[in-house]
Amino acid sequence: MLKRIALSLLPLICLCAVACGTSAQAADAVTVGISDNGTAMFSEQPFLKLNIAQARDVVFWNAAVLKNKAPLNAARAWINAAESAGVNPLISFTSDGPHIPSVADYTSAIRAFIHDFPQVRTYSPWNEPDWVYLPLSRNPGLAAAYFNAMVRNCKKCTILAGDLYLPAAQLGPWIRAYRKDLQSKPAVWALHPYYDVRTHTTSQIRTLESLTSGPIWLDEISGVERRGHWQYANQSVAAAGRDESFLFSLPKRFKRITRIYHYQWQAVASAPWDSGLLGPDGAPRPAYYVVAGAAGLRHATRS
Repeated sequence: MLKRIALSLLPLICLCAVACGTSAQAADAVTVGISDNGTAMFSEQPFLKLNIAQARDVVFWNAAVLKNKAPLNAARAWINAAESAGVNPLISFTSDGPHIPSVADYTSAIRAFIHDFPQVRTYSPWNEPDWVYLPLSRNPGLAAAYFNAMVRNCKKCTILAGDLYLPAAQLGPWIRAYRKDLQSKPAVWALHPYYDVRTHTTSQIRTLESLTSGPIWLDEISGVERRGHWQYANQSVAAAGRDESFLFSLPKRFKRITRIYHYQWQAVASAPWDSGLLGPDGAPRPAYYVVAGAAGLRHATRS
């Protein structure tokens, strides 16, 4: 009986342990956020327990001007839910299909979005502009023009540069081409170093550091159980938890990394991608306790 009671308390003991002691030092070194397009997490106790006040949503670049208002309404619901939970939103724009907009069309659309949501002060102009399946990946200068347009039209905002994912060998040339068309120095560079985290190496991060200056945010990243469209095999939640531990060790080695957003909050059993901190049944996974250790616990639980 005592053994069963002890086992039932283990998750709580783990959460307390990672949120205290040496892990509190990690919380001082890096700001922790969650990248997830769902609103449910903002009212769920596993989220509300954590000292997390940053979250990221990915929104169609033209959501504010589409005739179909569903994407805009979804963004509004997410932003409102984040605000109600005391969480600061980061919005990353993305493609709504294979079409890549002109700078003029992009500018008109993001102006409308900024007008509709003046409370949003942190943006990424384009999520993974180097994604090889879209023509934007072959036009770093156009991606830089989107950054320039965001800077011009949201002057009091923090605008992330890059938001890149390529492996190091391709990442360096892409950054060089992108950087030369930037019209101002970025306040923050953003990277999704999935290759580094899965292999416990640092070539993506070192490449970005060698070609840029200033803070680096890993605004979408995680240990991944299942991804479905890349070269690495599926792995257990325990192995993904070890990848997560490696991820949150990085700010101690790379002082420019000041913010990490874990992707995603809860796994969907039927989806090809799975990097949830919670399993499909809502139970916390090992990676959840790693994130809890880095973020710490809230002193006053939100309701």
